[in-house]
Amino acid sequence: MKHIITISIIILTSCVGLKNVSNELVGKWKCYHKELEDGTTKSVDAFSGKEFEYSCDGITIELNSDFTGVDDTGIKFKYQKKDSILTLGNRSYILEKLTKTELVIRNYDPNGISLSNFRTKFRKQE
Repeated sequence: MKHIITISIIILTSCVGLKNVSNELVGKWKCYHKELEDGTTKSVDAFSGKEFEYSCDGITIELNSDFTGVDDTGIKFKYQKKDSILTLGNRSYILEKLTKTELVIRNYDPNGISLSNFRTKFRKQE
């Protein structure tokens, strides 16, 4: 009987821990910085030859507790977090940092054919 109670407590504690991790994702997130994986923030336009800086373009995402989300254009999607991979709709990202106030994700292509991997930094909105 002691073993059953101990196992039950361990399972219950694990489930509560998982719930808290996913709850950190819930909320409205606004992009404040975008860069390439190597930290590069600028590039040169291939057609005009002019230098430009990577921009968030007003990216905002809202993640709900039912594992659904919506972006700033109104597009709805489902999301999931598995280990360090965050899937938003049909796109996957490596979850580099997650705190109560900051989310940092990097493009992830499981096939490894992506030409440029962007790192995007978000702040949680009140």
